[in-house]
Amino acid sequence: MLDNLDHAMTAALRAENFDEFVRLAALAEIAHTEREERLRAPGALAAAAVFYAGHGIAVFPLHPGDKRPYPGTRGFKDATTSTDIVRAWWRNKPTSNIGVPTGLGFDVIDVDGPAGYQSLADLRETGKLPPVLARAFTPRGGMHLYVPATGSGNAASFLPGLDYRGIGGYVVAPPSVGANTRRYDWIEPLPVLATGAVAA
Repeated sequence: MLDNLDHAMTAALRAENFDEFVRLAALAEIAHTEREERLRAPGALAAAAVFYAGHGIAVFPLHPGDKRPYPGTRGFKDATTSTDIVRAWWRNKPTSNIGVPTGLGFDVIDVDGPAGYQSLADLRETGKLPPVLARAFTPRGGMHLYVPATGSGNAASFLPGLDYRGIGGYVVAPPSVGANTRRYDWIEPLPVLATGAVAA
């Protein structure tokens, strides 16, 4: 719904229909508030984790508000698409963030800070940016670009402000929450998720 409102608001601005823009902006604010209430509700992270697993995306639990796996686990090596296992994990620790391993269907370019956005612009300009499957905002204003898996491993700072997560890596998936209480949030979800509740 928010995507549709964003497009309608843009169209209203282009048509210089400011009354319609104000009306749509008010609707967008209501929709945003309702969405935040849904995502803050008990069980929202569990529902998202089960949704991912049910759509073939392996998940594993992370500390609430953090990127770290729980002690005594194997982190991304424990990731599974078994919805029964995922339900049990989140039933025991319902506020866990959601980790997804990379290298299994997608890799991720992690864009961090102004340097990262400049490097991203350079990659686009030179035609070296791989096809982007999905994009998500990170809590500190960065971005995760989901790209086709290449079979490569991880590369920290392969360009200024850019890390690469491939085989042996993982990222935190929306709607997980960062240490600053801001949420990981899809801009454009993975195609397999595009019609589902996690993307809403």
